[in-house]
Amino acid sequence: MTRRDQYSFILHVFLPAVEREGLTIKTRRDGELTLSSDDPSVSCFIDDMRQRLTTALQRPAVPSSPYGVL
Repeated sequence: MTRRDQYSFILHVFLPAVEREGLTIKTRRDGELTLSSDDPSVSCFIDDMRQRLTTALQRPAVPSSPYGVL
């Protein structure tokens, strides 16, 4: 999966799911934090990520190198 594919997945699949279901952050030792979808911090996170990803996807893609990954 290319970086553009990852950005597109986050923009079109992940962020809408967070809008519907909220956001849960889990740690290995210290438990978890669940934020509801109507929490202002979740809304700000979604808006910021949507703006960043949309901007990144509007940039021209770098052509692939015949020499592999540089």
